Amino acid sequence: MDVKDIEGIIGKLKDIPYQHNGRSMRGVDCWGLIYLFFKELGIRLPISDGSFAPDDWYKKQPERYGNALKTLGEDVGHYRNLKPLDIPYFRLYRDVITHSGVMLDRQFFLHVLIDKKVRVDSFNRLFWRAKYAGAIRIDLNKYRRKL
Repeated sequence: MDVKDIEGIIGKLKDIPYQHNGRSMRGVDCWGLIYLFFKELGIRLPISDGSFAPDDWYKKQPERYGNALKTLGEDVGHYRNLKPLDIPYFRLYRDVITHSGVMLDRQFFLHVLIDKKVRVDSFNRLFWRAKYAGAIRIDLNKYRRKL
C-alpha cells in the first residue's frame, strides 16, 4: 500500500452521500465509510457491531459506537500520535462518540457527516481537535483477507 493506493480510494469514496446504516457506494455512515475504505485495501472489518442501529441510537445506547470502534484495535491516545489509517473518533453530540473517520496522513482525514457527502478535512482545524475523543489503530494483519 502506498500514497497512490490511498489517493485512488479517496477518489472512489469522496462525494458518496451520507445514509444512516449505509454500507455501499450509494450511501454510507461513519462505520460504512470505514468499512468500504478498508475493504478497498483488502482488509475485512466487521460490517457493523452486529445489530441494527436505529436513528436515535446515541440517545438510548450512548456507549455503543465507541465500544464497537474499540474492538477493532489498540488505543492511539493523543491526536499527536495519529498515523495514516488510524480511526479517529469524535464527540459531536454532547459527550457521546457519534463520529469517526480514517486518517490519510498525519493531518488529513476522510469522513462523512449527516446530510453531507464524504470529504477530506484537516485535523489542524481547532474544531476537530476540540471534539477529538480518541483513535484506534487497527491490527491490519488480524483483518487482512486470506488469499
